[in-house]
Amino acid sequence: MAGRSRNLLCLLAATAILITGAGLRSREWAAEAPSPTPTTPGTRSPATPAPGTPVPGTLVPGSRAPLFSARKLDGGTLALASLRGQVVLLNFWAPACPPCRIEMPELEKIHRRYADRGLRVIGITEMDPSREQVLGALKEVVVTYPVLLDPGARVGSLYAIVAHPTSVLIDARGIVCYVNVGYLRGEEKDIEQAILQALGPRRTRSAGTRSPDARDGGP
Repeated sequence: MAGRSRNLLCLLAATAILITGAGLRSREWAAEAPSPTPTTPGTRSPATPAPGTPVPGTLVPGSRAPLFSARKLDGGTLALASLRGQVVLLNFWAPACPPCRIEMPELEKIHRRYADRGLRVIGITEMDPSREQVLGALKEVVVTYPVLLDPGARVGSLYAIVAHPTSVLIDARGIVCYVNVGYLRGEEKDIEQAILQALGPRRTRSAGTRSPDARDGGP
């Protein structure tokens, strides 16, 4: 009987030690776990990449831009190869994407500002919207640059798009030189700066020089 009592006491003591140890380890884990970093409204969380930062799975600057051809919203097709020699900004967007609609007026301003220097802005619809949905969105957000339809995200898959909007800047050689995933107000300035670098310095004619097509006696 005494032996059984001693065994029972030993078992209870071992159980108490295990419970105490587990409690101490739980407190250690809680102390080691990092507390969430607070963010203020309008700022990126630590998990959100900064503008121009490569996102795993997406194209990175220095990659050759995949060639594609897609149907334009207003008819006909547009092939990326036909724009070789020009700087191209592809903007992957969707009518159901609120940040896309906020960004697009800024891209329209950039398009108007630099079109005469060789910039081509191209909108590419994602998430399989109907033609009517795209037209409805463009009544609210008017843009003058071409908009392409991408049923089945064929072009989006080529560019490994993981979020909307995503802007991909391609230089005159056909090389991706900047990628912006998502949109927060003010990021259009980063996009514009990347465009300026891709376009290079503005070419100006020296005073007194004749344009290539000028003729003698011409103005």
